[in-house]
Amino acid sequence: MRFMILALALVSQLTLSQNLQDVIYKKDGSILRGSLIEQDFENGRYKIQLTGGSVFSVTKEDIEKITKEAPTGSTNNAGVNINIENNPTINQTPVIEQNTSNQPNPYIAAYLARNKIVPFNHVIMVGYMGQTIVNGDDNGVRYNGLTIAYQYNFTKHLALHSDFTNATYSGEVIDGETYETYGTGAEDNTMRSIEVSGQLSTNNYRGMQFYTGLGMFSENYDTNYGSESVKGTAFTLGMGYSWKTVQTHLRVGLKESSDYADDFSGTKINLQVGFNF
Repeated sequence: MRFMILALALVSQLTLSQNLQDVIYKKDGSILRGSLIEQDFENGRYKIQLTGGSVFSVTKEDIEKITKEAPTGSTNNAGVNINIENNPTINQTPVIEQNTSNQPNPYIAAYLARNKIVPFNHVIMVGYMGQTIVNGDDNGVRYNGLTIAYQYNFTKHLALHSDFTNATYSGEVIDGETYETYGTGAEDNTMRSIEVSGQLSTNNYRGMQFYTGLGMFSENYDTNYGSESVKGTAFTLGMGYSWKTVQTHLRVGLKESSDYADDFSGTKINLQVGFNF
C-alpha cells in the first residue's frame, strides 16, 4: 500500500514538472512567462521565449527571482525557485502564484525602459554662432562661425557641456551696429574658442529644456597685429527641445575676462542642433 502511495506521488510530481513554465520576476515589477532557452551563468544573462513566440534577454541584475510555476489560471499553485547565481541548482520550495492581472505588460515595460527609464547620456551638437566684443559704448568687433559641442548628462538636471568654436571677423561694431570692413585685412582675422561649463537644467532628457551654465573659456585671436589669448569665465542661459534622437537649442553666453581691453565683454549667441545617443 505504501509503495502504491509513493508511486502515485512520484507520478504526480513528474506530471507537475512537465506542465510547469518558467517565470522571471523582474525588479521593475514586470513578469515574463514562457520557456528559458538560454542560461549564461558566467555572464549572468538569461533568454526566455514567451508563449507568443517573442524572445526577451534579461540580465541577472534586473531579476528579482526565477521560478517554475503552473500556467496562469491553473488551480495548482505549487512551483520551484531557480537559483540565478553561477550554478543551475533548483531549490524545491513551494511558491504562491501571484495575481498577474495588475502586473505591467512585458512589452509596455520594455518600451518604458527604452524611452523613459533608461535615458540618453551623450549629446553631440553642431551650430552657428555670433560673438560680439564691445565696451560700454557698444563699440567693438563681431565674429561669426561654427561650433561643435559635446554634452554629458549626469542626471536629468545636471550636465557637463563643452564646445569648440572656429569663427572669422565679420565687421566692426559702432554704437551697436555692425559694419563690414573691406580692404584693411581685418576680414582675415580669426578666433578659436574652447568653453567648458557645468549646466543646471529643468530637463536634460526628452521634452522642453531651460538651463543655465557656469564655466571657463579660452580664446585665441589671429589678427593683423599678431596673436592674442584670452581666458575668463562664461555664463550661459539657454532653452531647447529634445525628441528621441534629435534636439535643438538657442544659447546665449556672457563672457568676462581681465585679458579683454578695459570695459570690454563678450556676448555669444548659438543656434545648435544636437544628436542623442
